[in-house]
Amino acid sequence: MSEEIASKWNSRYSYPGEPLPAPARVLSGGIRWLPLGEDGRAKVSRNSRLALDLACGRAANGHWLAQRGFLVSAWDISETVVSDILSRRPPLLHEVAVRDVIENPPVPCSFNVIVVSRFLHRALCPAIVDALKPGGVLFYQTFTHGLTNGDYLLDANELLSLFSELQVLEYHEPLPDESGKAEARLIARKRS
Repeated sequence: MSEEIASKWNSRYSYPGEPLPAPARVLSGGIRWLPLGEDGRAKVSRNSRLALDLACGRAANGHWLAQRGFLVSAWDISETVVSDILSRRPPLLHEVAVRDVIENPPVPCSFNVIVVSRFLHRALCPAIVDALKPGGVLFYQTFTHGLTNGDYLLDANELLSLFSELQVLEYHEPLPDESGKAEARLIARKRS
């Protein structure tokens, strides 16, 4: 199954050098929840600025975080997109890897910030919670409407139940736009 999924995403990302999209709205709109110092950059301690862009795609979220001083790991199942990320100059990301996050999830207590955008694998959610350090913040955004495969659509308030162990900082679940698409956005913190 992983090879089939990787092939699908390799095909989707077969256009190297495309400009980075904007970061996910949940991240750029939730900047106040990032562990930033007064200078607007990640806090000085290496141990307080570790971030993961999970199922990163072109790593727009990871680059946005790296520009703010975070040490970012960007993981995706697509070898094509990872190769494209690694070819960017100057390199901004701490670690870029081809990784099937379903088969090889992040280890517990390893990140201060985790961003997940337009990716949904419900069984992975407990591992995402475990991967946050105490006080760590999750930024999660994905579809509630607008995809043809209903397996990748959230039900109403589903993000809240998938991450019920976390303290909700912000939650938005808008109605579909004129194109019929909508994405829920959750920002939540792991309790210390």
